[in-house]
This record gives sequence, C-alpha cells and structure tokens, in this order.
Amino acid sequence: MKLYEHEAKKILEEHGLETPGKGLEEDGKQYVVKAQVFSNSRKDKGGIKFAKGRTEAEAEKQEMIGGRLDSEEIKNVLVEEKVDFTDEYYVSFMYDTDTRNPVLIFSPEGGTGIEDREASKLSLKDDSQFRFRRFLKDQGFEGKEIVRLAMVLQSLFHAFLEEDARLLEVNPLAKTEDGYVVLDAMMDLEDDAAYRHDRDFPERGAEGQEKTERELKAQKIDEDDHRGVAGKYTEMDGEIGMMLAGGGASLTNMDALIEYGGKPANYTEYGGNPPTEKVYRLSKVIMSKPSLRGLWHVGGTANNTDVERTMDGFIQALREEKPDYPIVIRRDGPHADEAFEKLREVRDELDLDMKLFRNDKAMTESARDLMEMVDSR
Repeated sequence: MKLYEHEAKKILEEHGLETPGKGLEEDGKQYVVKAQVFSNSRKDKGGIKFAKGRTEAEAEKQEMIGGRLDSEEIKNVLVEEKVDFTDEYYVSFMYDTDTRNPVLIFSPEGGTGIEDREASKLSLKDDSQFRFRRFLKDQGFEGKEIVRLAMVLQSLFHAFLEEDARLLEVNPLAKTEDGYVVLDAMMDLEDDAAYRHDRDFPERGAEGQEKTERELKAQKIDEDDHRGVAGKYTEMDGEIGMMLAGGGASLTNMDALIEYGGKPANYTEYGGNPPTEKVYRLSKVIMSKPSLRGLWHVGGTANNTDVERTMDGFIQALREEKPDYPIVIRRDGPHADEAFEKLREVRDELDLDMKLFRNDKAMTESARDLMEMVDSR
C-alpha cells in the first residue's frame, strides 16, 4: 500500500525523525503548500507552491483542493513551514531481488532530477550504525557529520523494517543548522503484513488511490471463498468491460484491445477453476460500471478450468443485467460445447448483440470483432 507524503511523515515522526512544522500559525512565516497525490515531479506540475504568510498559504491550499494532477483528484493538501537548509540528500531503502537483502540507496545530491544523478548502494544484513558510518566515510563525509547522519540513516532503516515497508524514500533529507529534516517522503507498505500493525488507512488500489466501490466488492470475492481466483479487479477510465481468463495472455489481450481502439474500463482476471458463484459475482462487478459500450470475455483454451461451470456464472449475470451493448466471447476448454450451447440460448432469449468464438479464432483478433461491433453503432 502506497502512502501519501503526510501519512509517511507521520510514521517517520513516530520513529524520531524530524519533519517541517505543520499548520498556519504566523503571517510572518513562509510556507510550502503540497498537493497530496501519487505523482512524480509535483513541483514542475504545479502541485507544490510557496507562500509568503498564512493568508497566501490558505489561498493556495483552497485553490488546489478539488483540482487534478496527472488525472488524480487532489483531496488533501499538506501545508508546512518552509525550511532553510545547506545540503539535501536522497535516501531510500528497499529490498534487492538479487541478494534478497535490504539495501540503502544514497546520493549526496537530492531533490528534483534525482533520476539523472549517480547514487551509491549499500547492502544491509544488520542495522549496525558502524556500517552506516563507514559507508558515509567512503562517500566523503567527515567528522561529526558522519556520526549525526549515520544516526538518521539508522532511524530511517528501523522505520523501514519495523513498519514492514517494501520501499521507504526520502527526497530530500535536508541538512539544517540544527540537524536533519525529512522534507519529502514516500512509503510503500507490505499489504500481507498489515495484520501486525494497528493502522487506519483506507483500502487502496494498485496505483495507490483509494479503491472504488467495485474494487472493494471484487476483493471480497476471494476473501469469502478461496477456491480459484476471481477477485482481481482494477478499475480504469475506459468504456470496454474486460473479463479475462487468467494466463500469460491477459496483458497481451488488453494491449490488443487498445490497439484496435478500445479503452479498457477495467483490468481483471479469473482462473484456477473458480466456482460458478464467484464468476457470477465478478461478472456483476464488471457489468455494474455505468456507460459501458462493450464487453469482451476472452481467454485461451483452458486445461484445469471447467468452462461450463464458469460460464454458468457469467450467464446468470447476463440474465440479471440484460446488457444492450455488444459482447464478444472467445473461450475454449473442458465442457466448452455445453457452455456455448447455453450461451447461444441466453443470446436468443435476451436478444443480445453477442458473438461467440472458440479456439479457431485468435484471442487478439476477437478484440477487433468487438470494436467493429462497437464502432458500427
């Protein structure tokens, strides 16, 4: 789960890290006004503003709220005191997939444009402050700064480990006359470790935004029944519903739909021979999105999935929703003959605009059939 800047900073404060002062207390102070969105380069995109005094900061805050940055609505704005500093560093902790150990990524030049600067890596098998001191010495730091900065790095590393983070990024960590201040921070927490922590963050999707009502409904499908998988659903901005039978071709199929002019309304997969009820619930979630212009139910030739059993759930949803938009189904596998007989029956019964294909039609080609049906309307 990705955390917004203000959420990450709150956790770091609990671990003894210093952050800029919050609130609007004095007109004589300068403030930084920050949109709380998951977007890179917020400053360049107008998501970070500087204000002279309380009145100007409040005006900037109100102007930001309700706006959009990189298609994400700005619901929260963080206002902090502007900090004077002499140096800024980039610090991040993550897991190295090669060594399977935590690593520190450090650059003595933090701030905007860090992607184009050199950084050093330190593999960490323990939290020994001596390792941080030796690393900083190798980076050219001297004297008391080695000790003071090593303590800050150690505190950040403790936060990374104790909070079960997958990533902790501080950019920049600012050096001031009094010490070090976390000016900006991002954390990505491990969802599977959430039970170990007493947190009250809203459910969020893959991109970090709060999960939609449909995403939350889909999530419960697999929580309530562990037979097979049918609860992976990510809502998107398009208008073509996608019901993808799991497998390596799912992303390829989505790319094909986009190539033929379709805009996905969702990304989802089902597989592992889920029961009829689970496929029914997933189908209902997909069809419940308003303003759909088409529905594509596509998958390869199943090996371990009963096609009739899964199509029974899809057919039940069709009978309840009675969609008036084009539908294309491309599927094959065990009991496909029985499944397609039932699909033809429901097509005639509801007078659906629906085309049915087996494995003699390429999956990606069936996307073109759907878009031709959609565009002809």
